[in-house]
Amino acid sequence: MRKSLALPAIAVVTAVAAVLRVAGADFGLPAIYNPDEVAIMNRTMALAPNRLNPGNFLYPSFYFYALFAWEGLLFVAGWLAGRFESLAAFEREFFADPSVHYYAGRLLSAVAGTLTVVVTWRFGRRLFGPIGGLSAAALMAVAPLAVRDAHYVKHDVPVTLLVVLTHVVLARLLLAPGHGVDAGTMTSQWWRWLAADGRRGWWLAGLLAGLSFSTHYYALFVFVPLVAAAMLPQTPGERLRARAMRTATTLLVAAAAFVAASPFLPLELETAWRDIVANRQIVVDRATTSGGLFASMGFYLSWLVRDASGTLAALLAIAGLLYVARTTDVRRVLLALGFPVAFILFMANTVPASRYLNPVLPFVAVLGGGAVAWLAAGGRGRRLAAAAALVAACLEAGTASVHTVRFFGRDDTRTLALRWFEEHVAPETSVLIQPYSVPLRQSRESLREALVEHLGSAGRASIRFQRQLALDPYPEPAYRTIFLGSGGLDVDRIYVDPAEFGRTGNLEPLRQLGVTHVVMKRYNVPDPVMTALEAALAREGSLEATFSPYRTDVSEAGQREVAPFLHNTDARIDPALERPGPIIDVWIID
Repeated sequence: MRKSLALPAIAVVTAVAAVLRVAGADFGLPAIYNPDEVAIMNRTMALAPNRLNPGNFLYPSFYFYALFAWEGLLFVAGWLAGRFESLAAFEREFFADPSVHYYAGRLLSAVAGTLTVVVTWRFGRRLFGPIGGLSAAALMAVAPLAVRDAHYVKHDVPVTLLVVLTHVVLARLLLAPGHGVDAGTMTSQWWRWLAADGRRGWWLAGLLAGLSFSTHYYALFVFVPLVAAAMLPQTPGERLRARAMRTATTLLVAAAAFVAASPFLPLELETAWRDIVANRQIVVDRATTSGGLFASMGFYLSWLVRDASGTLAALLAIAGLLYVARTTDVRRVLLALGFPVAFILFMANTVPASRYLNPVLPFVAVLGGGAVAWLAAGGRGRRLAAAAALVAACLEAGTASVHTVRFFGRDDTRTLALRWFEEHVAPETSVLIQPYSVPLRQSRESLREALVEHLGSAGRASIRFQRQLALDPYPEPAYRTIFLGSGGLDVDRIYVDPAEFGRTGNLEPLRQLGVTHVVMKRYNVPDPVMTALEAALAREGSLEATFSPYRTDVSEAGQREVAPFLHNTDARIDPALERPGPIIDVWIID
């Protein structure tokens, strides 16, 4: 590829990536339908009053600090523009209407996802040349899973950027003569500075690896290629002692970066260990206990081939894998396969979650780019075949990504139900609702009632709830919300256990609480836990409204075959679905 065309081409690819990731980023707002987003944003916004201590280590801390700084930039920009008069006003808006906060957080993911496309280009170019790099960037730009998850306030897309950046530095170190660098061929001043001392490049690789691990624990596997690369001889006959010292120094830098980016974790080891063990029990133990070792391998491989990158892109990656496997260049094999193979082998022992595949996607794209470059290295016919294969793969994946963006832009069933509720039901009405169902605003008195029941006094509540109670004016409309579930640690909610309706056989538990409206969410298969309540509602209540995610031409039998898309599950966006969300039924108790 001509150098004069390379930069315009990558600029176009980057622009496409940015548009796909930014478009529709305001979906659902001001309601938040992914519970992980709520937990992450609440923890981030609590950093200031908690003196930057996350107080929880289910995840390491670097992403929370990055998001906190990003929200700080949002405040500065809003203050300069006259949107926020003060920090207090900035905080009040988070409780009254958090749309701008979540939109900003999602834009951070979109920026990270777009930058990942650029560094994938650099990584692929280093491994497979200009055509391989540009092809890898194009495949990554339109990868459906990468586009989908760049729309959430989550760790997976930002950590992917750091993992690939680590590999870009390793590729610079390993795939050039001498000490991994050839200063005469470098065009960037920063790399020339690194090249002046052979240790600096390894320090940078260690720094990025440490930040990756400090963003998400599963990035631990970035140390597989890092350690292996550091132990490889950088010059003919390099002694083992020198390689071991280089490896130890690199790991020391990585450890320092981890601690600097998650400083409270080593200071609160007991809490950290408790949270890490709890996370392991949730993510790993549940999978291996019920299914044995590698029980989730089929799920992850299926997602990689069918949905994550697109089928044609996955086939290109398989061809690239075969091409790499045949090479005698151990450095390229290590860089292309070291992290993703170790990562997938571990993830095969976790409870399946498609979002975990994000760090693998750049490697799939790079392998696909390698296959395109290999094809294009032949005669004119092979070059045309390579171009056709790349275009077909990008069109397939790009079409799926555009469909995802458009689907996100359609009103969720819970949003439709909320509008109906605000038009037909008076404020302060007592409503039974399930968590992550219709996002009815809890009234001030309802919040105070829950806090008194759980804590004895609203004055004992956390800073978050104190500030929510102090909102003036309090946002309207708001309702007295009672939640359906077995309860938990939520001091701001009063729960009714579904088992109560099996014991009483009627709706008396709700009448005693003064509930007049019930909002039920349904899926494509019945929930046995809700059977008694649903039967009681059918006898003693009246169904006022139903909001369905399915197209009107899909039969009931067809609906039973397709799970709704809920943002926090691995349901696919099936053609039978018209919009996100579960089936929502609104009942009135007679």
